[in-house]
Amino acid sequence: MADQRLTRDELSWLLAQEARGAARALRDGVSQLAPRDPATVPSAKLPEVQVTLDALDGAIDAISQLQHRQPGPGRRGRIDAAALLMQLAPNARIAIEPGAGTEVYGDETELRRMLYVMLGQSSSPAESVEATTPEINVRRDGELVRLSVALGPDQSATAELERRWLNRMALRMGGRLELEGGDQALLLPADETSVRHEVDLLRRELEQAKQLGETYARELAEVFTAGVAATAQDETTVPTPSSVGRERFELLRGLGAALARRLRPVLEGMESDLEKVKGKLGDVSPAVQSLQQRYASMREVLGELNRVANAHDANSQRVAEPEQLVREVVAGAERRASRHGVKLVLDATRSSAKLAESQVLTVLLRSLLDHGIAATPRGGEVHVLVRAHATDAIEITVRDGGPGVPPRARDDLLYHRVDPTSMGRPAGATLLIAHTAADLLEASISLREGPDGGLEVRLVLPDAGR
Repeated sequence: MADQRLTRDELSWLLAQEARGAARALRDGVSQLAPRDPATVPSAKLPEVQVTLDALDGAIDAISQLQHRQPGPGRRGRIDAAALLMQLAPNARIAIEPGAGTEVYGDETELRRMLYVMLGQSSSPAESVEATTPEINVRRDGELVRLSVALGPDQSATAELERRWLNRMALRMGGRLELEGGDQALLLPADETSVRHEVDLLRRELEQAKQLGETYARELAEVFTAGVAATAQDETTVPTPSSVGRERFELLRGLGAALARRLRPVLEGMESDLEKVKGKLGDVSPAVQSLQQRYASMREVLGELNRVANAHDANSQRVAEPEQLVREVVAGAERRASRHGVKLVLDATRSSAKLAESQVLTVLLRSLLDHGIAATPRGGEVHVLVRAHATDAIEITVRDGGPGVPPRARDDLLYHRVDPTSMGRPAGATLLIAHTAADLLEASISLREGPDGGLEVRLVLPDAGR
């Protein structure tokens, strides 16, 4: 450490911070002195101080930018304050409270400099910190680590500035500087306190994102169930007029795009916070693993919204075999199935039928697969069957390992009029998305009981080759 007194850069930074506070207080005072009705006061008597204050703020900002220094090579993370004190003052007598943690979180270079300046105030200016033998007390004070040392002879002209600088630096780290009698104490947040605060903050963000996802499902249900009459049948088949389907799907796309724009910055911030927590707690921490699972769940919701928002109502020029198209969609869902511990099984029978490729068809098939994956317990299977339904239709069936649904509740489930979790089905709007896409493609979608008592979703698509 080159000098135990403040450097020119450190003094300039301190003065810039204090000037900023003084300018803010001056602006507040001028605002309080300004007349409530400026029209009642002659313009000549109203000083144009606002322009001057704006210029002052600009000058202070410029000074702050000039004084900004790039971070040095110091390590940022968990730092043992007691061990650092022993390095700085090897001859010091350090009293440590038994059983109390002495680790703080911050930048090692900044903390080293703060301790060096504080120790310098406990000795004569002619002595170096390394040669002094101060008595230092390190103990826990609630959620803070308290580092205290007796003040030495006040012979430095910059002693008061040094204390103000120490207080500013401590405030920036979330602590404070205290003077009590002849002792000076630096109080800094303990490392576990910082970690716990960041974990709690990330959990609140995840909870808000979860609530936002549930809100989007409810809003989708309210939009698409308006004016639709319910029919209760053993096998729920929904009529699909093309004009109504086009209007409903455009509403779905717009709502999906709006919600995706709202969720994306939230998840980006959560990802950054999660990386910080992982760096402190490690990947194997139960709290980190729980947060990662919730984050992955919200990423899946964002993926569903993006697929819907980007699905344009236009078929490609190519028609392909149903087995080929379904196989491509199944391959795209393999990663999600693997994360949930679910196996996808495709059983397709070749036929002469053809399907027109389109983004809407991809969204429809992927939504059925995502619903089946979410409904199936870990270790289970989702079966996808492709069959020729008739001379002019193709039948695609998705059979999951989740619980079945009573016949009278299937229509409500398809339109999302009820909470799916009340029947053991996964939350979300995947079935509603699939149903809306089927309307646009003039297809029919129905819910049935599977051979093992689970749920089958049967989709009947027209043959594009006829």
